[in-house]
Amino acid sequence: MTVVRGVALSAAFAGIALAVVHLRAEQTRCAARMVAVDADWVRLRRDFWGLQTRIARLRAPERIHDRVAAFQTGLVPPGFDQVSKRTERLASNKP
Repeated sequence: MTVVRGVALSAAFAGIALAVVHLRAEQTRCAARMVAVDADWVRLRRDFWGLQTRIARLRAPERIHDRVAAFQTGLVPPGFDQVSKRTERLASNKP
């Protein structure tokens, strides 16, 4: 009977050892996936800020004026009347 108990105990320990190795390997895989997701998150945030910067540059008033002039569409850029009135007013105030 002691041989059967010894074999059963050895099989139990082997099963527990295999379970621990499997869980540790799964934990390592999950940690690697978390690092990869975090790296992707950082890259996406950097790309997002770069796109926001490009949009801000394109929305700058001087860039809008330059693009409208370059396309030669005959459109009046936004704020064109206010700029010309300010220039005329400043020019009329000069001695």
